Amino acid sequence: MQTRILEEIGLTKAEITVYLTLLEEGPLNARPIIRDTGLYNSIVHATLNSLIDKGFVTFVKVGRRRIYSASDPKYLLTFIEKKKHEVEKILPSLHAMRAVAEQQSAEVFSGFRGLKVMLYQFIEDAKRGDEYLFFAFHTKDNDIYDEVHEFLKEYEADRCKAGIVVKGVVPERARAKYKGRNLKNILFTKKPVLTNLAVFRDKVIFTPWEDGQNSFLIHSRQLAEEYR
Repeated sequence: MQTRILEEIGLTKAEITVYLTLLEEGPLNARPIIRDTGLYNSIVHATLNSLIDKGFVTFVKVGRRRIYSASDPKYLLTFIEKKKHEVEKILPSLHAMRAVAEQQSAEVFSGFRGLKVMLYQFIEDAKRGDEYLFFAFHTKDNDIYDEVHEFLKEYEADRCKAGIVVKGVVPERARAKYKGRNLKNILFTKKPVLTNLAVFRDKVIFTPWEDGQNSFLIHSRQLAEEYR
């Protein structure tokens, strides 16, 4: 008989053994249960008490002895329903704990090396099919601009290997920097657009390099949803 499901609903192996023995053999006192299960005396008595507490076993007293009986197997459904209600009672507390864990946090990365570390940290939990949304990187420093875009070509290749779906909005004046790259989901526009921003899952990055080479990685589901 498959007993895995009984373990999954919370019964120990000893409880399963004793319960099934009572189901098969009918009402018994402790002695034949010890004999037929091969369990120690102390374990059988502790297990019987546990099964009584859980509702799987009942007993009647005959003289000084207890005669134990297994509850109807349909009680399994009642037991599962009781567990469900117990879980429902603690769900608000669990949700509150999760909300605390998901509070916003931010990290600052300095310089070009920091930018590279941040961008790979940005996609470290990527799954195939995840969307990476961006507004193009821009800075007035031409040397830095060229260096960053050379790196972004390598970064794009790694995103593709991970199966990430990339979508972006890029100013028309920057089209030349995207030559040789996957332009399938890139929108080039002459209209004024945001720059230096990307969204991935519940994270947002800003790279406002005009005021110093600092990049910001923000963990915020709410902020990520607002920029999508």
